[in-house]
Amino acid sequence: MARNPKLYLQSKKHQARLERERRTNRIIVLGSILAIALVAIIVGYGILDQMVLRNLRPVAVVNGEKITTKEWQMMVRFSRQRLINQMVNILENYQLFAQIYGNDPSFASYYASQLSQLQQQLSPEFIGQQVLDNMVETKLLEQEAKKRNITISEEEIDQMIEEVFGYYRHGTPTLAPTPVELATSTLSPTQYALVSPTPTSTNTPLPSKTPTLSLTTIYTATQTQAAITPTLTPTITPTFAPTTTPTPYTYEAFQADYQDLLKNYQEDIQLGEEDIRKIVYNQLLYEKMQEIILNELGITQEQEVIWARHILVDDEATAQEVLSKLQAGEDWTKLAAEYSTDTSNKDNGGDLGWFNRGVMVPEFEDAAFALKEIGEISQPIQTQFGFHIIQLLGRERRRLSESEWEQFKAEEFQKWLFDLRASANIEIDNTWQNRVPLEPQIPPEIQQAISALSSLQAQPAQENIPQP
Repeated sequence: MARNPKLYLQSKKHQARLERERRTNRIIVLGSILAIALVAIIVGYGILDQMVLRNLRPVAVVNGEKITTKEWQMMVRFSRQRLINQMVNILENYQLFAQIYGNDPSFASYYASQLSQLQQQLSPEFIGQQVLDNMVETKLLEQEAKKRNITISEEEIDQMIEEVFGYYRHGTPTLAPTPVELATSTLSPTQYALVSPTPTSTNTPLPSKTPTLSLTTIYTATQTQAAITPTLTPTITPTFAPTTTPTPYTYEAFQADYQDLLKNYQEDIQLGEEDIRKIVYNQLLYEKMQEIILNELGITQEQEVIWARHILVDDEATAQEVLSKLQAGEDWTKLAAEYSTDTSNKDNGGDLGWFNRGVMVPEFEDAAFALKEIGEISQPIQTQFGFHIIQLLGRERRRLSESEWEQFKAEEFQKWLFDLRASANIEIDNTWQNRVPLEPQIPPEIQQAISALSSLQAQPAQENIPQP
């Protein structure tokens, strides 16, 4: 039976159309699958970048070693917590004074200024940069310690953590009294002819630039849990008061306190025990490296100190005029009173007292210590304060006080660190500013207390209120 040509052609067209539709549907389905897969990849990468890759991205590379975003953000959160704890302590101290003297602006202003400084340090740019600088220093110290085969043991870390809480495995140490050596200089006839027999010591009219915050400042914040809360101690002991024996602080009690601290840090700033131990490790490393480097540099507690006076003026022409009058034999004390712009000592001849290196600004210090003979006068020396004429009044070697020694050690070690950093290959990813964590936040009740304290400064001050 012959096929109908017309029906046959229609059938072929129908099949061709169906085939085209099937191909189109396959393309649409395949395209949809690819689109969904692409979206999934993009979303997955975003999650991966947010959760993993961003944490691994370095904020700095120090001599080829990375400081990851995760490490840096952890230290920023820790530092924020430390500053907030300091705010709480300041407010507690203020409340203690307020209970005794009332809410007087004479000391409310003092505490408000401290809180304001801490708030500035909490700004993302400031705290982020500060922590980054300290972590770069830490990385340099780790690399230098590795070169010198200097290590920190787990036992050393354990011991420091215990002592932070006041637990001493070998018994509570007995602090020996530190002898205070008073200056007993014998003035020579030359010195008697220059000044009165009793030099005044204004000490630091020309402070050196504020040193970069050292690692010690940041890492000693592990003592937060063991911080002392100020309490009022009664001055009268009742008659026949019973004698009590304090309960010894046991290892079990220490462990309970330590676990509480770990729990609080984990809940508040996602800080684990490994992070705490790393912070303590950094502190021990800083202390050990400081001791080793200062010994290598031959820096001891006995230092050369000088006694000097100065006349400070605004411009070089005036300085030359004063110098000419001094060289002509005019009286130093009268010229200081007439010309010097340093109001803290112009009326006592510009006497700066005895001071060691690291106290004055570098230009002034170098010129003062360069003077050799008692009575020798310098040429005009320019600093950020103006032009100085300096006269050497005395030179001795003395043992620094404990506070002077600690400051001197920190400054000398920072100089060594500065040189170490200058010779290192350091790459900073400046996009860190987009990754500064803002938590933990200042609690609302603390923020309200700060605002209330600040408002007291505008009120009239009461009289006869002692300054804190």
